[in-house]
Amino acid sequence: MIWIRADGNSDIGTGHLMRCLAVARQLQKFGAQVRFLVAGKEAGAFLQKRGQSFHVLHSDYRRMEEELPLLNPLLERERPALVLIDSYFVTKDYLKTLGRYAKTAYIDDRCLFSYPVDMVINYNIYASTKEYEETGSGVQPAFLMGPLYAPLREEFRGVDYEVRKEPERVLITTGGGDKYNLAGRILQEALGQEGINRLHYHVISGAFNKNLPYLEELCENRENVHIHRDVTRMAGLMKECDIAVTAGGSTMYELCAVGLPIICFSFVDNQERIVETFARQGLVCYGGNYLKEKEKLIINVLQWLEKLAWDSKARKVFCERERKLVDGLGAERIAEALLRLKKEGSL
Repeated sequence: MIWIRADGNSDIGTGHLMRCLAVARQLQKFGAQVRFLVAGKEAGAFLQKRGQSFHVLHSDYRRMEEELPLLNPLLERERPALVLIDSYFVTKDYLKTLGRYAKTAYIDDRCLFSYPVDMVINYNIYASTKEYEETGSGVQPAFLMGPLYAPLREEFRGVDYEVRKEPERVLITTGGGDKYNLAGRILQEALGQEGINRLHYHVISGAFNKNLPYLEELCENRENVHIHRDVTRMAGLMKECDIAVTAGGSTMYELCAVGLPIICFSFVDNQERIVETFARQGLVCYGGNYLKEKEKLIINVLQWLEKLAWDSKARKVFCERERKLVDGLGAERIAEALLRLKKEGSL
């Protein structure tokens, strides 16, 4: 049995769960049994809809060490062969405790300290083993680094995308939650701006987005606004669009696999480095950091949108650069590496 410890809710969105789901499905495809462990009912309901086995700990996802008294008896009784952890709230003691019972792997974005695990996975564009070496860890874990390990669903493999000369559709997505209602505010401004107000806008409302009523109100009496929830064919929807407006995160790697030109921005700390690195490498149009720029971010996004909408050559360049970065096979690579690690633990 392989356990996956991850969370998702209206505060942190669905990014951790989505990338772990992609890995879980590849593990299951290879014949492994997988169970998710989550802090709360929101994450449990999310996984239930997707047919995954899970156990709700009824704990505080921000205080992971406090759930150890709940986890220890489970670990002692069930003895999983491997635990994959994906949370920003882990501590050294938490990881060490899990490591006493099973092989451990950690999906990381930030390299905050030396992780006492058997494997570290960082699929981000800026990932480097050098950063982890500098933490001074006594035991060196195995490393899976860079966008080749971006854990995407199978639908993102080999997408045939065409850059159209005349744009028609814009995708707007801000992840599982959007506490600042940036999708709604960007949409509202775009609908009022001549030149781009007649484009069709496809807005993804995440599973924990509390601003859905606002989006639905904008949609009323407008044939060119479309709200999508519980999307089951995301790659297909991306393929039908001409430009994406997105917050930083795993969605950016999905968009790269498709080749859809990106206007990106950040509104939480862990997105900052991702979008800024993408921008420095000339892969995207950078809208800014909402935490620092506030309303100027929306102005920046609309300026880029107007520019890209009528510049098919620029969109083609972005498309070609993106597709060279991500091939859609990352989840399979991670699953294979986890199964090798699991086998080592059983010898």
